[in-house]
Amino acid sequence: MDKLDKLLDRMTRDMTYYFIAGGLAEPDGLIRTVEFFLSFIDKGKLSDKLLDEEIVEDALIHHMPKHMPLFIDESFYAYQILLDLYSALFHEKIITEEECKNMQYFLYLNKTAFLTRMSNPNYWSKTKLAIMDEWREGNFEVEDPYNIEHYDLEEPPKKNLPDNILKFPRQYQDENKVTSYFVRVDLKGFKPPIWRRLLIPAGISYERLHRILQAAFDWEDSHLHSFFVDRTKMIGPNDLEMPQFDEKKRLIDEDFQEGGKIEYIYDFGCDWTHQIVVEKAVLDDPIQPESAVCVKGKGDTPLEDSRGEEIWKPFDIAEINMKLDYE
Repeated sequence: MDKLDKLLDRMTRDMTYYFIAGGLAEPDGLIRTVEFFLSFIDKGKLSDKLLDEEIVEDALIHHMPKHMPLFIDESFYAYQILLDLYSALFHEKIITEEECKNMQYFLYLNKTAFLTRMSNPNYWSKTKLAIMDEWREGNFEVEDPYNIEHYDLEEPPKKNLPDNILKFPRQYQDENKVTSYFVRVDLKGFKPPIWRRLLIPAGISYERLHRILQAAFDWEDSHLHSFFVDRTKMIGPNDLEMPQFDEKKRLIDEDFQEGGKIEYIYDFGCDWTHQIVVEKAVLDDPIQPESAVCVKGKGDTPLEDSRGEEIWKPFDIAEINMKLDYE
């Protein structure tokens, strides 16, 4: 048995653990992660290139997100298995303990970028998009495919506008002004469905919308999150490093249109995916709401970090609205 076979044999136990504990449909994603990573680094030769931070970074945040098909819920465990890969390299005496710790810390520094790009189709190649489409066929939870036409896979060049243009003041219009929105938010993947109908003030930022959704579903705001609009725009916090738009600066009014759908993903490990449907834009309401209101809803919500454990928190609309008042 050569070095590579012994390494993969040692890692089989870890893959089995993540497969069972993570509730993954199959362990193939973890196996492909290791094989894909090692093949890109040095074609499985287990050479010193595994310690080259420039090569590893290229694999982690460029090559793997672009070319390796993997569902979002598998990406977190893929990251974990790469950490275990370096532990196995140390135990097989291929690298030293210090080298192992240094590379695991380097992987940790690139964790956010890796998870974000693995979950954002705008970083995927056309081949990967086609494969992901094929995988998702027959999945009743998926409403729209990863159609290649939905994405701008090449970043458009930025235009440098002259700085000597004066902006004319906008004329204030008090007619047909949107004052609030009715939205329905579904936590995807559950039957019977878990959903909330909310009245949300117009003119708020995506950062505030994030806080509203945290209160509406009784989350604890202890994990990463992102918004995806039309599967082409990614909106999130600045510390996520990879969003196209800063959630503090972008207003929901730029994207909210009646019938429009927006995806909100919370916790890239458990992958709690919420679909926001804008049901109605309220016009010219003389009393604009200052805070969001949960008008109706159904379904208890799962506990934080409980994917697959079926531990639930009871739905309490009065408690939700109390949190929304103080949001």
